[in-house]
Amino acid sequence: MPSPQTIVATEEVCERLKVMIRQEIDYMIPDYLTPAWQAGLAAAEVSDPSTTDNNGDESSPSSSEPINVLWRDKICEWCYNLVDHYELARESVSVAMNIVDRYVSSRFITPKTYTIVAVTAIHIAIKLVSPWKLRMNHLLDLCAGKYTAGDIASMELVILNALSWRVHPPSAFDFCGELIDSSFTESTPDALNDLQDKARYLTELAVIDYFFVTRKPSSVALASILVALELTRDQVDPRDKDRFTSRVGQVGLDASDEEVIQCYTRLRVMYRNNTSAEEEEPEVGGRGQGSPTGVGELENTPSKKRKRIQEDKEGRLITEHGEEIARFEPV
Repeated sequence: MPSPQTIVATEEVCERLKVMIRQEIDYMIPDYLTPAWQAGLAAAEVSDPSTTDNNGDESSPSSSEPINVLWRDKICEWCYNLVDHYELARESVSVAMNIVDRYVSSRFITPKTYTIVAVTAIHIAIKLVSPWKLRMNHLLDLCAGKYTAGDIASMELVILNALSWRVHPPSAFDFCGELIDSSFTESTPDALNDLQDKARYLTELAVIDYFFVTRKPSSVALASILVALELTRDQVDPRDKDRFTSRVGQVGLDASDEEVIQCYTRLRVMYRNNTSAEEEEPEVGGRGQGSPTGVGELENTPSKKRKRIQEDKEGRLITEHGEEIARFEPV
């Protein structure tokens, strides 16, 4: 029989998860890359230009290229490179992309504005999530002098007001942490680490893929854990699997939900296409999207050793191996 302390701890975890499930509704994102949605934003900008914040860009909706998924891919890749080089929390990218997606889904955006929105979003996310901060002068250097500290500060205020200061969403990684830490208590440390690494890697793949933008983080997290359990096979203690199933039901999640199944299917294919051929996971159909960032290490070490940063005599940011960090280029 569980001790009183265990019962209290379980109740606290369940309550936290229920709160996160309620909160994630406020951070949901529409499918804003559809032609109809983009046309609506362009029409709104034409009828009332004051509703947009295009950073001095005079491009009109008719002359500017619509937002596309390649823009987002490039932004996401750059964000992951940035946090890896500076050894910052990788969860910052998930928060940053939620900020970017929600902001650009609500207004007509030009390439010039999209770029500074992304730079400002990762700046905000790092301040919120990472225990280590990025100095402004380093961020500006990576932007190749295209922006000033004032530019980023101004855009930060614009974004915060546009999003009603809702900039700290519960992420799929957060859900995974709560569900795994509270459910898998009997498995060996190696088995637990393997499960956590694979689940985290899968949530990072989901950040990259636009398919998951409209899905709930709780659905992505549940699907990630299910795929990770499949990949770890018999390493996890059966009692932990039962406890996980019980915990999922206690907080109102459902592994048979259509959205969870969609996420599970997509992640399973993506994992297969992003890991080495040595992974003995059953063949799955379809074709997934390759990771443009190489998120984490494949297999059992998703959190690779980050490259140390230093400045050379010319003030360039380089790694310990003499490689210069790529500056940010506009989309």
